Amino acid sequence: MYATHQRQIARFAKQSPDNFSQVCLMVLLSIMQQWSTVGRQMQDVRANGLDSKFFFASKRKGWEYILENKQELYDVVYGKLPLEDKILMLSSIPGIQIAKSGFILQLCIGKAACLDVHNLKRFGLSENTFKLGKTSYATALKKAKLYIKTCEELGGTQSLWDSWCNLMAEKYPNTYRDGNHVSKLHMDYLK
Repeated sequence: MYATHQRQIARFAKQSPDNFSQVCLMVLLSIMQQWSTVGRQMQDVRANGLDSKFFFASKRKGWEYILENKQELYDVVYGKLPLEDKILMLSSIPGIQIAKSGFILQLCIGKAACLDVHNLKRFGLSENTFKLGKTSYATALKKAKLYIKTCEELGGTQSLWDSWCNLMAEKYPNTYRDGNHVSKLHMDYLK
């Protein structure tokens, strides 16, 4: 699962800022949505651009920000900044918090992970643990470091990916054949 699909996504994303922005779009669209719907949402955005019906809440602003700053965001992700700074820079995208920043990094460089609502619940973590809100940079940096440490303590990037995919397959057996199917969709949605 992770060993195959994450590597494919990482190669795709690193090819160009445009490809990287597609990964960011997939992550943005996944916020508070069933994973199985993200591919259809991606298709709608490709067909309708900013007029997509899936741009609600802060998602349109997030996509506009990504489009306007894709080179800078690309340079941050593939640059030499510490991981916690990368997380905070990605968290500047409207609608993206630490967990989804971790998801972008997991997809693009194989670091961190996505501690989404499913993972927070299964590991007994509070939704507020990693929320940034209006905090100082020092507090945000502490939260980003705690996030990275928590991902590592929960088994690391690959384990969190594979176990999440298996969890989704178990939770939605009428939607997914198995965890590998869930994992493969990550790459399929980018085609």
